[in-house]
Amino acid sequence: MPLTIRRRLVDRIRQWRKTAYVVCAGLLILAGAVVFLSISSPESSVELATGPTFFDSNRAFRAAEDMLKYYPDRTLDSADSRDVVNWIAEKLPDPDLATVTEFQTPMGHEEITVRNVAVVLQGASRETIVLAAPRDIPTVEDVVNFQPLDYASGTAILLELIQVFWARPHQKTLVFLSTEDIGTGGVGIDHFLKESGLAEHVSTILSIHGLGKERTTSLTAGVTAPQGTTPGWYIQLVSRTLADVGLDLNVPGLLSQAADRALSLSRGDQVAGLSRGIASLRLYDHGSGSPTAAGMATQGASIERLILSLDSGTEVPSDPGTALLLRSGRYLTQQAVTLLAVLMLLPTLAVLLIWLFSSRVSASAAFRHLRNLLSFALPLALLMLLMYILSRVGMIPLYRFQVPTSLGPSTQPRLAPTLILVLVGLVVFVVSRRFLGYLRPREGRATTEMARLCTGFFSILIGMVLLLSRSPFLILISLTIAWAWPLATCFAEPVYSGAFWRQRLTTNAPVLLLGLIAPVALYVYIAVGYGVGWWRAWWFLIVQTVSGAYGVLGPLAVVFLAAGLAVLSGVKRMRVVPIETLEVTDELSLLEPPVPRARRKPRAPSQPPLSPWR
Repeated sequence: MPLTIRRRLVDRIRQWRKTAYVVCAGLLILAGAVVFLSISSPESSVELATGPTFFDSNRAFRAAEDMLKYYPDRTLDSADSRDVVNWIAEKLPDPDLATVTEFQTPMGHEEITVRNVAVVLQGASRETIVLAAPRDIPTVEDVVNFQPLDYASGTAILLELIQVFWARPHQKTLVFLSTEDIGTGGVGIDHFLKESGLAEHVSTILSIHGLGKERTTSLTAGVTAPQGTTPGWYIQLVSRTLADVGLDLNVPGLLSQAADRALSLSRGDQVAGLSRGIASLRLYDHGSGSPTAAGMATQGASIERLILSLDSGTEVPSDPGTALLLRSGRYLTQQAVTLLAVLMLLPTLAVLLIWLFSSRVSASAAFRHLRNLLSFALPLALLMLLMYILSRVGMIPLYRFQVPTSLGPSTQPRLAPTLILVLVGLVVFVVSRRFLGYLRPREGRATTEMARLCTGFFSILIGMVLLLSRSPFLILISLTIAWAWPLATCFAEPVYSGAFWRQRLTTNAPVLLLGLIAPVALYVYIAVGYGVGWWRAWWFLIVQTVSGAYGVLGPLAVVFLAAGLAVLSGVKRMRVVPIETLEVTDELSLLEPPVPRARRKPRAPSQPPLSPWR
């Protein structure tokens, strides 16, 4: 049942809120126009090499066929995955060039043994270029169109380029790295950068997979990581190199890049380098068909020319702080995206200040309502902590680097930890509400509702600040929350004679549900866009969280946002007192509880109330 409140206070708050929204929207539109009109171009460009190439496609194709013939089952930790390491060393111009590194990494419910094979060709300069290719194959169930030769062509091109640059002079140090774990990507490169001591000298990383298809017209680039994006100059150089042989370079769209950054859904080896500020790119082809010698001749020679371009005397440009990348190599900077993200906080901040000024809440009352907020936040925080503990004891899968979206432990819910989380969550919630919540307000009912509004918006603001401090792209999750939930301050609207829809809202539920559009949309993006599935995406998000994809600030922000929603969902809407009471100075003096239902009298027909804007 809505409370009653004077029209003077209603009109003032409505006008302030309307003004605040206009100012916030104006600032956002102005900043957005400035940002998109001043999209940056790469400051300098590496010149494209024009010398001859010596890539032997026939020898590379034979190597791919031999690898598939003798070692067809190269799944992780299989016998073929161990034996193929020796085969790779035998294919080198000098077997002593190969440095084999074996290490263990958490992968789901167990520790997996992974092997790197690195070939380092020293140059006159300590600056290092890394070319990597995964050699293992996923299980057939994980891939719809499984082409076994796709998972051997990258290693074959790698071996042939070692032959080429073994005999060809080069200025910079070249590292050719054969890795495993194609499902998550980047584990092998990450370990190499960490253990080899070359990380501070690596300027660029290129990872290749599935290349060599004769009829392909374009290759796809992986350019994002949770904390970085491939610099525009690198994309521009690769695009020009491929264009010389009639190939296009496909780069994910801006919305896709932003969603991947917001949800930490980066797949590919480029993540290992980008997380360290190294210009990194994954080049792959998931199109139909199978690699051929003719296809390898075109694409293998392009990779050789790209290495020659990076090996030239031109200094590699520094990272300009790329946030979103266009296909042309132009980009939006991290500072520009952060500015837009900060402006997204303004509606919640403005409405919070409006209610703080209007509600006249005392310090003691504010403290009591913060206690009520804590009663919602504490169970959620303990659930996050419990999730982390369950992952450490092996009940929730744990991944050290990236969480795969393919079928496996990261997308298959487990019954035992789910039941533990549900039961413990319910118990903690009941206990928390019993001893921290269910407060009996000591102030007037209208002041109580205003204080609840202040508390809810304060919690939302804290949550969004935490998201912003983690990454400006995380604001996407709470975008509609920041702009829609402040409308929960609306009063019960009067019925207008000319209105098409005459229903008078008495609850905040429609507004709060409207604010959940962005989180639901991003959930759908995971479920559909990455093939996780509607009923497995929630488990995938749990695994992402406990594996550290969102750090500590991300889960903490979700706690504050969910607690703010819980507080706002309990706020009653306030009904406007007739306009004849305007001569009374104190807007809160005529607030009274609604008449009990049993004592109500039938209301005589009357004209619809006047609009507050007339």
